[in-house]
This record gives sequence, C-alpha cells and structure tokens, in this order.
Amino acid sequence: MSLAALPGGKLLGGTTTSPGTGGEKKATQAELYIMDLEIRRVDWHAAVFPGAQSYTDLCAGPAGLVFGFADQKRFFVFDAGKRQVVHEQDTSAPFGPCTSQQGTQAFVTDGKGNFYILFVKGVARLDPRTFDITWLAQSPVSIGGGGDYLDGRIYFIHGSHLYSYSLKGAVGVPGGDAAVR
Repeated sequence: MSLAALPGGKLLGGTTTSPGTGGEKKATQAELYIMDLEIRRVDWHAAVFPGAQSYTDLCAGPAGLVFGFADQKRFFVFDAGKRQVVHEQDTSAPFGPCTSQQGTQAFVTDGKGNFYILFVKGVARLDPRTFDITWLAQSPVSIGGGGDYLDGRIYFIHGSHLYSYSLKGAVGVPGGDAAVR
C-alpha cells in the first residue's frame, strides 16, 4: 500500500488487508516491513499497530525517521533503525481522515525540508522536529487524492477536478494566500 526509501538501499513498506478489485481478503491485520533491495529480501516485518488494516501512506523524514498513517487516522513516526514507533497521534478529532485512494500521497514535501499533510478536509503542516500538525487551510471540497508540490503550490484532486493551495503567505509558512483554487 505504501513505501518509503530508507538509507542503505532499503525500503520501508506498509501493507493493507484490502484485497483490491475481485480479490478475497485473507490477512487480518496490516504490517510494516523493511526490505533490503540489494539482496531482495525482507529483513523485518511486524504488525506494529495490532488490528490496523492499512498503512495508508509513508514518507521519509529527517534522521532516519519515517512519517506514516495507519487506517487514515493514526499518525505515527517510525524510527527505522530501532524498528519502533517513537510518536503516535490520533488525528481523527482535530483533522479527520487523511486522503486515501490508489496512489495515495497524504504527505507532500517541497524539497526544502517542509512537510505537509493532505486530509480530506484540508491542508496541514507537519513540524518534522516536534511532530506537531497545524491547519493551514480547510478545503471547500473534499480532498480525494493526489498530493504534489510545484512552485509554491500543493496540488490535489476532488473527483475529476484539479485544485491547488498556495503556500505563499500561509500562516506558519514563510512567504500564501489561504485560498484553495
């Protein structure tokens, strides 16, 4: 369901129990795993959150940490070196679920060390040091998926339409309007 590149030629992957179109559900809980790409072998796997059905999205952060979502509402920070969760937070009350569709990109980075999260209800900023999440803007439409950054804007979809959010002048972001277009 989700992948994040790790240092040393490894990948952190997150599975789902959802079988996809026409499949039969066989797994009862999702797992995280670390794969060594050079030898093409899974080094480690575990049901980090017992009962979780999907690791919705993963994003490599600083210092070997990986940001992730389990079941669209449990934000977590995973230390891949220690193979343990170092922070977790239920985001369902303050933010609602993160986006989740095929090709989920709930996390968006701008290439300058800033991290953003797309929730169904809007765009938030993630502080990679404190793991605090703060609203930047609520969206006038539900955010379905997508999630990419280009020239100071975060892009996402709603149905068949493309929308964007300008980061210029946004509260907590150097330099946006709070308008989603």
